[in-house]
Amino acid sequence: MNYNPEIKFPSNLKIVALIVVIMLFTNIFAALLVVLTKEIGFEIANKYVQGFSQLFSLLGLTLLLTNIIPLKFNTLLRLDKNIKLKYIIVGIVGLIFLNLFNNGYVALQDFLIPESLLPEYNEHKNWIENLYNSMLKGDGIFDMSISILIGAIIPAITEELLFRGVGQRALEEKNSPFFAIAITSLVFGLLHFNFINLIPLISIGFFLGSLAYYSKNIIVPIFIHFLNNAFSIFVMFYETNESSQNLVNFGILESLGLLSLGLIGIIVLIIILSRFEN
Repeated sequence: MNYNPEIKFPSNLKIVALIVVIMLFTNIFAALLVVLTKEIGFEIANKYVQGFSQLFSLLGLTLLLTNIIPLKFNTLLRLDKNIKLKYIIVGIVGLIFLNLFNNGYVALQDFLIPESLLPEYNEHKNWIENLYNSMLKGDGIFDMSISILIGAIIPAITEELLFRGVGQRALEEKNSPFFAIAITSLVFGLLHFNFINLIPLISIGFFLGSLAYYSKNIIVPIFIHFLNNAFSIFVMFYETNESSQNLVNFGILESLGLLSLGLIGIIVLIIILSRFEN
């Protein structure tokens, strides 16, 4: 054990509940901020509200949470080990396979949605797309820089400290690494409230959790999380309406192929990570 046994260690349920409360409070805080600024006639763009709420609420509450879990601060946040380049390389390769898996999964999902649920499915899909566009899309280098700050740098730091730092590391203390990674990646996926990409989000969370556990350094998943989001923002900025309409429409076999290739690649990389430790 890496903590003082005289101090009661939180249960699994309490750790997960605290993560959920912090994420929900952050979203509520952002919504209240939007309403409040409208009421006083000082409207703030959604992207700035999101960035401020993540820094003030998500990061602030995560740091407060470190006082509840009786592990050393550096140990809990995975800040006491050196970064090794091999983990960064595996992380970058992992993003390629995750992208294959995600594209294959979403394309296959479009085929498998029952016709009766298609209106609700498409409505949710459009809502998610419009939400991200309103927060992150813009014109020019300045807008893209702000979007990368708010959509890639800040969430990479705040979410990784909460999920792969405090949450997963605390669960690892009394549970198997697989359990800790699985639970935090599941909660990570659910709390993004993007049910179109729920499985891809969980898979990204699982891979980031594996990187955090095997590298023993939170900077590794933070950097890979940042790259993933920054690439998506870059594509969002430079994708024209014409290019988006001309995207390849995968058939069922192509979708299954991409999904399988991505999944196999991710599994192989996680096995490689476990070999690094040995």
